[in-house]
Amino acid sequence: MPTALVTGASRGLGEVYAHELAHRGYAVVLVARDAARLAAVAERIGRATGAIVEVLPADLTDPAGLAAVEARLTARDLPVELLVNNAGVESDAVFAEAPVDALTAEIDLNVTALMRLTRAAVPAMTARGRGGVLNVASFAGYLPSGGNAYGASKSWVLAFTDTVAASLAGTGVTVTAVAAGRIRAEDDPQGPLWLEPADVVRRSLDDLARGRTLSAPGWVYRALVGYLEAPRTALRFAARVAGRGRENCTRLERGDAGGGATRPSPVPTPFRGAPAPVRVLPAGAADLPALPELPARPAHVAAEDFPAPRVSGTGPLPAVAPRAVRRPDAPPRPVQPVREAPTVRLAAG
Repeated sequence: MPTALVTGASRGLGEVYAHELAHRGYAVVLVARDAARLAAVAERIGRATGAIVEVLPADLTDPAGLAAVEARLTARDLPVELLVNNAGVESDAVFAEAPVDALTAEIDLNVTALMRLTRAAVPAMTARGRGGVLNVASFAGYLPSGGNAYGASKSWVLAFTDTVAASLAGTGVTVTAVAAGRIRAEDDPQGPLWLEPADVVRRSLDDLARGRTLSAPGWVYRALVGYLEAPRTALRFAARVAGRGRENCTRLERGDAGGGATRPSPVPTPFRGAPAPVRVLPAGAADLPALPELPARPAHVAAEDFPAPRVSGTGPLPAVAPRAVRRPDAPPRPVQPVREAPTVRLAAG
């Protein structure tokens, strides 16, 4: 049975993630600060699904609590196949009025803890050749509001996930960021801008299983994120093309023909690599005289009228005396007789 670790699992979206993963056959490890609330959630999940539920109370803004969760992620006897970085905090005050401790807690939990837990989980997953990391960001990462540090921290989560996912291509480990919009609570109105927690959880887990780097639940947020991500998508494509071009140039400079620098011809070439044909001369052919440049004397030509054969390089061409052309005598043409003109006589009178 695979194991999933969910942070911020005592309430809200984290509790829904834990329930859904338990229904999908995972053993879940619940991480949160409130130990009593965490135990109640674990009991409900165990009764509803029969899954193995482990409770790990820890404050991720405290170095000791963060180290305890890192140790659980790196445990070799109980490996974690899926990490859900859901824990996060938002200050209600604007930046100029927010307490410094509250702003620091936002960075410690939303940025530092997420980065360290991902760093602790990824090496073991890469060594096994499978695993996944789901980083819960927010649509506020594209359009921050309030002037606090929350939107900036979620924008960092989106960029961080994109970077880590690119570095893990081909390893069997998937890293996905969730650009979640407004999560509907019990007293919130219904509408396209309000998302049901269960829909967000199912959609993001399905996108993680498909190997996608970004998940945007809800058709409104999916359309907005697709529009906002268009320049970055184009840059990613250009970077991949440029990277392949640089790799091919490097292989050509090294002379690594087998590394994909050249493509074999689709047409079979049976004579490729065959040695050049060797012309074998018969015995004694080297002692034979050179062939004359003029043909042999025909039988009807007198020997004195035909020049001797000349070998290349032995001297100038022999002079040939011009001969008069003899034509057969033609018979004389017959002379036509001259006829006299008739005489006309006129009658007198």
